[in-house]
Amino acid sequence: MNRSEKRQPSVRLSLRKKVLFGLLVTCGFFVFLELSLVLLGLGKNVDTSDPFVGFSKRVPLLERVTDEQGQVQLRTAANKLVWFNDQQFPLKKTANTRRVFCLGGSTTFGRPFADSTSFCGWLREFLPLADDSTQWEVINAGGVSYASYRVAAVMEELAQYEPDLFIVYSGQNEFLERRTYTDMFETSDLNFAVTAALRRTRTWGVLQSAIHRSDDPQRRSPAEVLPGEVDEMLNHTIGPADYHRDAQWHAKVLHHYELNLRRMVAIARGAGAEIAFVVPASNEKNCSPFKSEFEPGIDQPSVNELLKRATVEAHDGQWQRSIATLRQAQRIDDQYALVDYRLGQAYWETGDTEAAQQAFQRALNYDVCPLRAPEAFLETVRKIAAEQDATLIDFEKRLRDRCYDEHGHSLLGEEYFLDHVHPTIDAHRQLALWITEGLRADGIIAGSVIPEAQQQVIVERVRASIDIEQQGVALRNLAKVLHWAGKFDEAAPRARDALQCIPDDPESLVVLADCLVQMHQSEEAVQKYQRLISVAPFYGRGHLAYGEWLLIAGDHENADQHLSMAVALLAPDTDRYWRAVYNGAIAKIKRQQFDEAIPLLEQIDTAFPDDASTLALLAEAKAGLEDTQAAIELYRRAIRLRSGEVAWHTHLGFLLLKIDRPQQALNQFEAALALDAEHPRATSGRSIARQLMNTADESKP
Repeated sequence: MNRSEKRQPSVRLSLRKKVLFGLLVTCGFFVFLELSLVLLGLGKNVDTSDPFVGFSKRVPLLERVTDEQGQVQLRTAANKLVWFNDQQFPLKKTANTRRVFCLGGSTTFGRPFADSTSFCGWLREFLPLADDSTQWEVINAGGVSYASYRVAAVMEELAQYEPDLFIVYSGQNEFLERRTYTDMFETSDLNFAVTAALRRTRTWGVLQSAIHRSDDPQRRSPAEVLPGEVDEMLNHTIGPADYHRDAQWHAKVLHHYELNLRRMVAIARGAGAEIAFVVPASNEKNCSPFKSEFEPGIDQPSVNELLKRATVEAHDGQWQRSIATLRQAQRIDDQYALVDYRLGQAYWETGDTEAAQQAFQRALNYDVCPLRAPEAFLETVRKIAAEQDATLIDFEKRLRDRCYDEHGHSLLGEEYFLDHVHPTIDAHRQLALWITEGLRADGIIAGSVIPEAQQQVIVERVRASIDIEQQGVALRNLAKVLHWAGKFDEAAPRARDALQCIPDDPESLVVLADCLVQMHQSEEAVQKYQRLISVAPFYGRGHLAYGEWLLIAGDHENADQHLSMAVALLAPDTDRYWRAVYNGAIAKIKRQQFDEAIPLLEQIDTAFPDDASTLALLAEAKAGLEDTQAAIELYRRAIRLRSGEVAWHTHLGFLLLKIDRPQQALNQFEAALALDAEHPRATSGRSIARQLMNTADESKP
């Protein structure tokens, strides 16, 4: 037999089998590599950096100080006290001590109050009773307006100080700062998920370590750099003007939130600590949306008209008709948050709490300015806790259950919240108890349920320690924020609460009085304003607010009196001072005291040259003093600076008639009627001008 006869027939593999074989070999190699790295203790991935957001400067939260005994302590840095509570604890943890860091936003901080009545303060009282086998240190590291990416950055700093447990309440501030997420928009969801999975491998860790050793740290930067401290979008506008419907941005914010929760787990476990997540809860029943916005192309006038009609029907107690009207509006735009909120209120009044809850939740989810965590964020906390085997305290669910037991419904509202997200002191207390239960259930703490009698002793001690005046100031500040946001029916109760703590407080009175004006409760508003002037006769803001309201109400004499007092009492060159000067000039013009109005208006014109409204008022005052030519020139300047004011064209037209310029007057009346075809004075002026021109033509030879 020759050699060719001895050859075995060759086996030809199909392309599919070749690919499969190649994948198996590759996967096998990486599995072998991962196992080898585990055995060698290499490549443990400790990269907890944020790929999307960095900070222009990193000012540490804590600074080292030496106490009277010469011991080194860590204390909240002085320049951080705007956002954080003043906290202090030893640098080196003493024996048999467990250190707990509570992180999050203003709820963790304890707003509108402070640390002692936050859930952190209550934990400081309850943990020694729940588990007395150890000494407890509970540090409140909640930062006002801090979103998850800032919370994670704080957590990275705290991880070096021997933590035993991190408790995280985060999710209400995710939309406060604008981030572009440019790189994330260019990355598909599949790519994002695969990259996230790879980042958890040892192989990735080895590669990252090798790259970082050879790379300049200054060159490795996140996609976007934010200021060192919170820069809220709300600080740049009056109200939530910068917020608009943006489903893509919302989706990426949610992605970023999920990534930061995962980072927090990695940071905690890298420091050898446990982590517990709290599912945030919000006021849905007694908090209207901060901003509603129409879908493009929607018939906005129809929706607005239906909302007005539904409001009248609700005022008359015709709730079923109001519901029908609102559902009609909903069919035009099913994502206009205010419609859903009004529906929730109407369903609540009819006793249909299930439908009310659905409507309120939709209103929360479709709020264009999401200062309350949307439903998807709550589900994300639950999902991450389950995936990462982290302790979960479902505050939202537990609070609903408690609400049902206490009130017969599960709609979260003013029973447990002071505003849109900040719980009452009692709700903070209850959250602290639920946290201790959750920690005990997961074996993080020992001990048993705290007896009611011991709880009551703690409650009485904490309440006795509350500074009533400080609490009143906190409630007043909360009322001012809600008033600024245009939520007058929500601001008024907080102003009343403040006055219970600090009776006759001028700031609280002025906020409450203006809320009552905006809510069309004029009689009580007058009472509050008169009370304000009585208890604080030299409070310039009070005279300004009362004077402005009297001016609108048509009581020009009293308006003039209070606005003059405001000018005398307010600090010069402030916004309120110039408001008082401007409105005081208007009051004097209304009283035909033109000679007194002119110096005020000239003062404004000097400080703010070429302000069209000021020039028009000055023209009116000059005309009142029969200085017609000066008034004409001032109206012309005002119109050149700002077109579209019917009244200015009309006034100018009549002044031109006065000096026998009918053709020029006609031009002004025509300009006014082009803006408002049915304006009565402009129509009358045009008729007079034409008659004068016809008479002049007839008199010609």
